[in-house]
Amino acid sequence: MQRTRTEGSTDQAGAGEGLRSNWRDWALWRALEQWWDGPDGVRRRLSAWCSSSSWWVPLQRGLWLLETGLYLLLCLGLCHALFTTGCHLLRSLFPVVAAIWKHLLPALLLMALSALPALLFAASFLLLLSTLLSLLGLLTGMTRPGPVISLHSGLDPGPRPI
Repeated sequence: MQRTRTEGSTDQAGAGEGLRSNWRDWALWRALEQWWDGPDGVRRRLSAWCSSSSWWVPLQRGLWLLETGLYLLLCLGLCHALFTTGCHLLRSLFPVVAAIWKHLLPALLLMALSALPALLFAASFLLLLSTLLSLLGLLTGMTRPGPVISLHSGLDPGPRPI
């Protein structure tokens, strides 16, 4: 964007109008500002989209699909290990033990280790949820007016002043 200087309109001190914008550049700039910051501008729509669940739900479904595919591959690996073990079982008992040790045991260990993060996440989520529910119950009990319900009748202080 190149600005032109106006000629001929200066006062005695030499101060003129300064830089004057080209009308086209100014109109383009205003249109871009309107597009970005307008009443229904891109920034507002983008922040509304980010704060909504419209991007999270497809991402979550994609992650579930990926996890399902990985577990399917693990199941196929286990089936392959069992088939391999079954083939060796027809020959003799020692190759069966060797095949179980070689194929099935690592697959079972891999399955147990892959389920461990999900179990830890579920346990931590349940612990956090129970803590939040306990705090919510505590805060609700503290703010609600009414008599104090004591679990031990010998320690009952009587009605609470309002």
